[in-house]
Amino acid sequence: MHPAVPYKSSVAIVYDGTFEGLLSAVFDIYEQKLLPTTITTDTQSMLFGQQITLVKDEYKSERVFNGICKYGGMATCDMLYHAFMSNVPMAEIDIFRYLQLLFKLKRDVSGMMGEGYILRVRQMQRKVTREAHRMLMFIRFEQSKDGTYFAPIAPQYDVLKIIVSHFKNRFNDQAWVIYDTARNYGAHFDGKDVALITIEEPTFNIENGRLSSSMVAECEAEYQHLWQVFFKEIAIKERKNLKLQQNFMPKRFWKYLTEKR
Repeated sequence: MHPAVPYKSSVAIVYDGTFEGLLSAVFDIYEQKLLPTTITTDTQSMLFGQQITLVKDEYKSERVFNGICKYGGMATCDMLYHAFMSNVPMAEIDIFRYLQLLFKLKRDVSGMMGEGYILRVRQMQRKVTREAHRMLMFIRFEQSKDGTYFAPIAPQYDVLKIIVSHFKNRFNDQAWVIYDTARNYGAHFDGKDVALITIEEPTFNIENGRLSSSMVAECEAEYQHLWQVFFKEIAIKERKNLKLQQNFMPKRFWKYLTEKR
């Protein structure tokens, strides 16, 4: 793949919204010598001009992924994936331009932040990574009667798929569900495999994430009470600083925290 080829007229690229679909679209853009003005999932994004819908192809996405690893390393693959998960408008076209430069120079270009699109990709990646780290700290599980542990989240960015491997490795001896209430999908671990799920009729409160009383394990209330007592007892009243606390733990996370109920 090389960008120095005669391009056809400018077009809007429509793809399926997945990272693999984006990489597959990048392959087709090069192969068909297209000049994308935008890359989007919204077929109504352009009232005028030509649109082309590109269908995801596993072989093509793997080819592009391997090229990224070859020239930029695995760190670049992770960075681009995290930037993609930000769902920031025009993120796809910035990622495409990043890949154009990467494939042209055939070396790591992450330090070339004089290019606006590279700077934006790096900024998106940092924001998503920070949000993922916050999720690892602020997730609180609640045990249901069937033994499954349930945790609601509502992250600013779509980080669920990024954090799943951490919980699969750390809590591999129990079944759990982490559910993104903002995007209405979750990850279910059954003790062996993780599957993405959607709950059509929630048995939990959308506002605070709490399971309905009929679903909660009998011992759960006592465990929550013990945690709240512990949280209260270790606090030093004389050093209470709500502003500083909110810097480390923004208020948007409080509604799902056991200790804040």
